Amino acid sequence: MTRCNIMKHPDEFQIPPAEFPDGSKVIEQVLRLQEAILAEAKGGGGEVRHAVPPNVVRGMADIATNVWKAKGKMLDGASGEVRGEMKRVYRHIESILESLHEMGLELKDHTGDAFDYGLPLKVITTQPTQGIPRESVIETIKPTIYWQQQIIQMGEVVIATPASTETTL
Repeated sequence: MTRCNIMKHPDEFQIPPAEFPDGSKVIEQVLRLQEAILAEAKGGGGEVRHAVPPNVVRGMADIATNVWKAKGKMLDGASGEVRGEMKRVYRHIESILESLHEMGLELKDHTGDAFDYGLPLKVITTQPTQGIPRESVIETIKPTIYWQQQIIQMGEVVIATPASTETTL
């Protein structure tokens, strides 16, 4: 059996750990700084965020949008109740939406909301409508989706605008 001898380098080849002027080691300073940053983020009401690949974020938004659309198709347009033939599947859709909510996703359907041009929404089209005092969302094409309180998908809507009472000749 052979033995492996580990040679010790002479002291002149030993590199001492880097030190700050106060005598503390670099690694100690880095760890203290990291702890301070994490404490600041948690204590300041903020959350520690980690980088998530864009394709994962886009995938989460696409899944949420498609589940939201499927849920809408399962409801009766007039009553808002679940259609009889969809009741067995509907509970699974609700379960998926609950799981997405637990992951931090929030979906906002804007239908029926008052519209303001300062909102982060993409207007697909406008529809002049008689008898309304101001713009309102009459259809949500895509919901606005928030993840960890940040918009990951801007909503797309159709808005009703007050019809002009003036006639042109």
